[in-house]
Amino acid sequence: MSLNSFIRKNKLKSSFLIIFVIVVCFLIYNYNSGCKEAFTLNIENETDMEERSTGYEKLMEDFDTIFPDRNRNSGGPQFFKHIVDMNLNKHDFELYNSFYCGVSGSPVDPKRVDVSDNVIVTDLEGNDIYGKYYRCCWPCLCDIMKYARVDKYDIVLDGSNVTYDVLTIEDPCCNESKIPDSVSSFKCENGKTRNGVYSNSGRLIFALFYDTRIATTEDTKSINGINGIMEKCSERMDTRPDDLQGGMGDIFVKLSLACKDNSDGFSVGMQNHETLKNIYGEPLQKCKKNFNQINVGSWDSSGYCSETGGGIHQICFSVDDHTSNFSTETGQSDWSTSRVGNNHCMCLGAWALYKAKGEGDGNELVCDSIPDMSLNPDYVSNWNKWNGNELDDQIIAGVDSMVKQCYDKNNSKYLKDKYNTLRESYGNWNSVI
Repeated sequence: MSLNSFIRKNKLKSSFLIIFVIVVCFLIYNYNSGCKEAFTLNIENETDMEERSTGYEKLMEDFDTIFPDRNRNSGGPQFFKHIVDMNLNKHDFELYNSFYCGVSGSPVDPKRVDVSDNVIVTDLEGNDIYGKYYRCCWPCLCDIMKYARVDKYDIVLDGSNVTYDVLTIEDPCCNESKIPDSVSSFKCENGKTRNGVYSNSGRLIFALFYDTRIATTEDTKSINGINGIMEKCSERMDTRPDDLQGGMGDIFVKLSLACKDNSDGFSVGMQNHETLKNIYGEPLQKCKKNFNQINVGSWDSSGYCSETGGGIHQICFSVDDHTSNFSTETGQSDWSTSRVGNNHCMCLGAWALYKAKGEGDGNELVCDSIPDMSLNPDYVSNWNKWNGNELDDQIIAGVDSMVKQCYDKNNSKYLKDKYNTLRESYGNWNSVI
């Protein structure tokens, strides 16, 4: 039988066959040239430290372009937008997005240890997505798990369309009045962030989510187990937004909730600091002294050094010409030179390292603005750690210098008792007062 005779006798079957072939060809074409789900770069295994450091330094050269007033608070969306605009190849696009924390806006130096964690974040369809997030400190992990959502983002890289999983929030420019005063990097126009990038569903992207997959039972066990992320985060995630005392974290939370009605139980008003005490046992004073958007100092949205997680920014430090070397002497960039004439909430570990190295003039502290919890035994490890740059037993130099300076200003029994309790819990070194 000829082919023509076969087709005439099997016209319906032939029509289905032709349609099937067309559909298969269409799918093959889209697989080869359409949007592909991205398998992100395994940064630690597929790049070396020299490449990572070079890339990090190149991005940091653009810091003043991304943040003209040098205020990077919650600046993840601005970092992401700048990296998109750099028109990088796929490899570098993924590499550069690991150099900042999308929650705090802090640069993440690849030379640091432990710069990422695996977490589970819900997507817009209710699926639990397991992936890797690059961060400055662990409270940021808690905040993205509770307040962020995973969405898709399409971008052309190396001539191909690529789809990524990204971390998103509702655009806070929907209600500009609710953006905290300590955040100045968002350029709002007609209810939209002009210097931001939007996901496929129209949400504001603040970070790339790496090595993602639908969470398995084993993935859930890994973050819920002993020493898992959820063990650290349980208290913070159970705390109402108004009651958070987390420095950079509480700012991000307020941004993420800016579009929500306060009646939904997630009030985004200012914190109540009436119960916080300073190291003299008196009401804690604000560290922030110049109230404008340009003056930023790692305090919470009300100007207090009240952070209880992460870097523990609790040391109210007066930056002048003699102490402007603080950041470089503690293994950071030279950001503190731009803080001359202002106060700043410094991390316990960074302050302890600064004093262990013999730096400072012995009169750097604003003691009324240092919370009493800085001397709690719970924070011993925070005094002794600083991003891999710490010195042995630097807690002694840090605590002694703080106590000596502040006790000389006010011979407070409350301060002396807190100091003695901390010394006894650590090893009872000799008192300086």
